[in-house]
Parts: sequence; C-alpha cells; structure tokens
Amino acid sequence: MGNIEERNECQGSWKEQQPYLCWMTGVEGVGRRTIEKLIHYAGSPKEVYEMKVSDMIEVISEKKAKALVLAKTKNNIFQKYEELHKKGICFYSIYHPRYPKRLKNIPDMPYGIYVEGELPQEDIPSIAIIGARQCSGYGQLMAQVCGRDLAMAGMNIVSGMARGIDGISQKAALEAGGKIYAVLGCGTNICYPSENRGIYNGAKENGAIISEYPPGTPPAPGLFPRRNRIISGLADLVLIIEARAKSGTLITADMALEQGKEVYVLPGRVTDPLSQGCNRMLKQGAGLFTSVKELLEESGLGIKPEDAGKIELDMEGTCFCQEQERGKESILEERVMDALDFYPKDTDCLMQETQIGYRLLIHILSKICLEGKAERIAANQFIKRL
Repeated sequence: MGNIEERNECQGSWKEQQPYLCWMTGVEGVGRRTIEKLIHYAGSPKEVYEMKVSDMIEVISEKKAKALVLAKTKNNIFQKYEELHKKGICFYSIYHPRYPKRLKNIPDMPYGIYVEGELPQEDIPSIAIIGARQCSGYGQLMAQVCGRDLAMAGMNIVSGMARGIDGISQKAALEAGGKIYAVLGCGTNICYPSENRGIYNGAKENGAIISEYPPGTPPAPGLFPRRNRIISGLADLVLIIEARAKSGTLITADMALEQGKEVYVLPGRVTDPLSQGCNRMLKQGAGLFTSVKELLEESGLGIKPEDAGKIELDMEGTCFCQEQERGKESILEERVMDALDFYPKDTDCLMQETQIGYRLLIHILSKICLEGKAERIAANQFIKRL
C-alpha cells in the first residue's frame, strides 16, 4: 500500500477521507482486497465514491460494484458517518492519525476499525491472552492469575471476549483495575456472547470494544477467524492457555507468528486434549510460560517499578501478592490451600504435604469447603475450587 503518511498528502486530509472509507468498509461482501484495488485504481476513497458501476467493473466484479453504488444511493454516507459518533462509536480509517500503529505493521491490516471506548496508548505494552472456550479448572485458574497479574503489572489485556479463557482473563484484568480491549467478530453494538455483558460494559469504560465490522453486523462463524489477526496485531505478545490440536486459538497463534509477534504457551499434560495444541506449539519453538514474572522478564516488556517484587507465580499456579492483606486466612489455611489441586488429593497426602494433624486438617478443610474454596468429592478426597 505504500507509506500511509505519503498517501495522505496526495489524497487530501484524513478527515476528508473518513466518510468514504466508512462507506466502503460498511458494504457487505466488500473486503480489504476489493477496497485496495479500487483505491489503487481511482487514487483515493473519495474518487472511488465518484466512480460509476461501469468504471468499477474494470477492477472488481459487477456484483460488488453494484453493491457499493446501491449503498451510497440508498443512504447519505455523510449523515450515516455522523450518526456513528452520536452513538458513541468512532471510526478510525488507515488515514486517521490515531489508527493503531501496531495494526499498520501487520500484512493484512483492516482499512478501518469501529471502536467504542478509547484505543490503547501506543507506549503501554499489550498482551493477548487466548485459549479454549471449554477449558478445564486448571485453565480457568491460570487465566484468572495471568489476567490479574499482567493487569497489575501495567499490561493492556487484548482478547476476543469469547467464552472460556478469553473472557475469564479479561474479567480478572478488569477486577484488578486494568484496561482490556475486546475484539469482536460482530458489530461493536452487539454483545457476543451475551453472558459476557459485564466484560463488554467494563471494556467500554476501561479500554475499548473493537471491530472491523460495521454496527449491526451479527456474529457469524466466518467472521471470527478474520478478527483473530486484529487480536494478535494489537498485542506485543500472545499468551496461550489451553488449546486443542485443532482450534481457533492456533489460528491466532499462526497469525501472530506471521506478524512477527512472540508467542508463549502454558504447558500441559500429554494426555490432556486441552493441552495437545499447546504442547505441539512448544515443540515448534513457542516460548514456555512458567510465571508472569519470567514472561515479562524474558519478553522485555518489563514490570512497572512500583509493582516490582509484588508478583510471584509458583508452579502450582497460586499467586502471591505480597502487598495484599494476609490476615484474611491463617497461615495453616494458606498451607492447605497451597497443597490442594484441581486433581483429587486424599487426607493422608494432604497431611504429609502440610505437616498438619488429622483433626486440625479436617477442621480447616471443612471451613474452606463451606467458604467455597474447596470441595469434598469423596469420603476423604478434596479438590480446589475457583
């Protein structure tokens, strides 16, 4: 496409081009390649607008040409553009000075994006946390830990607001006071999935809802793979938490690698289907995720000075935030919680690991089960709960 700044000078001000690109990107069936062909042929979005069907079919199909002309005759594109802003939806074309620089560097950048909220600041690192929709209890815990601790470290959290890992990590980031950026496979005015309404509203207030599809576009299977390149494009690094051998998560990972982004993966058991995709990526050279602290150090994204020393993640996935109040649980209760796992452990095993006597151990287990932190699944077997 050439240098966008140079093209701006040739095509007039970015403000002048905005409504025309908004018109082009809002026509169903007209994608990036079609827009690129037309602009290259005509010279600018404004000049494309002035073309007739007979002119357009020189470079694109007659069906697409008629769809573009129908869209501009059916609606006043300038009025429609203004109505977006009245609804709180901003349109950022590639000519807009605030179009994300990270997206300008990907091979297949969108010609325009619709945004509700505030775009991420360019100087703040962004990490995409993605993974399986049908995740395990372990995956849920790690998504919570990573979303929370990365937000505490000052990272922006990018994801697709999908069920499972995506939504869990973004919810945890919000609760930690962080900023999240949800990239949708539908219009920004549609909350999908509907159960993530809290995340959707939270992103508008502390981050943004982003889509390349115009408002009113319903979610459809074919739209989600395309949006994945924007998720990885907005991120400096992609972290994968659980992925099957064939999944949309791996599509995003491949796109991230094509974009030159670092990909880190949470390892899993070789017998676990939810870890097959992750373990395969590790064999192919992806970074091994062991803790948030090491991830930030190895990637060079760093930790905010005021948060240095706060975050430590042990191999069992238990997060210790040294500045949090320690009086809520006794030392013995913490010891039991540390020993518990998402896989069943019996009282003999817990007594050995915690060095706590049977009667006291049963008392503590009963207490934390009542609090919902653990669950008795058999006479003397317990598991950790979220």
